[in-house]
Amino acid sequence: MEREIKNNVNYISKKTGKKTGFSTPTDYFNNLEDVIATKISEENLNKEIGFKVPDTYFNNLEDTILAKVSSEKETKIISFKDRLLKMIPYAAAASIVLFIGLNSFVFNTDKELTLDSLTDTEIEYWLDANTLNTNDISIVLEDDLLDENDFYFTTLNDETIEDYINSIDNIALLNEIN
Repeated sequence: MEREIKNNVNYISKKTGKKTGFSTPTDYFNNLEDVIATKISEENLNKEIGFKVPDTYFNNLEDTILAKVSSEKETKIISFKDRLLKMIPYAAAASIVLFIGLNSFVFNTDKELTLDSLTDTEIEYWLDANTLNTNDISIVLEDDLLDENDFYFTTLNDETIEDYINSIDNIALLNEIN
C-alpha cells in the first residue's frame, strides 16, 4: 500500500476541499506575447485627437455643396462642322501626295512582264496556290495550236481499230480498273 505523502498538493486539496488560488486560464501562455505587444504599442500611441471638425461645418455644408454643383459655367461647344472644315485641306494634301508618290514610285516601272521574267519558285507557288481547270487552259492556248490537220498524217480505218482492240488483253484492263 502506498502511503500518501502529507505534503502533496493533491492530498492537501482533498483534505481541505479547496482548490489552490494559483490557476491560469486555458491557452494563457499561448497568446501572452501578443497581448503584451499590443499593450506596449497602445501606450506608445499619441493621446491627442487627430481630426477635429469645425463647429459650424455641418450647418453650412449643404449650402456649400449646392453652390458648387449648381453654379452654371459656360461650356465651350466645339462644332463638328468647324473641325471638319479645318481638316479638309490636310486630307486633300495628303491624298495628293499619296497619289503622286504611288504613281511615281510603284507603278512607274519600265520592265515588261513576261513568262521568262518569272522565277521557277514563283511559278511553283502559283501552281500550288491555284487550281487549274480545262477552261483556264483553253483560254491560254491558242486555237491554232492544236489543229485537226496535224493528225491527218495517219490513216485509221475500222479494221485497224478492230484488230487493235482484239489484240489487247481485256482481262488485264479489267484488273487495272479494280
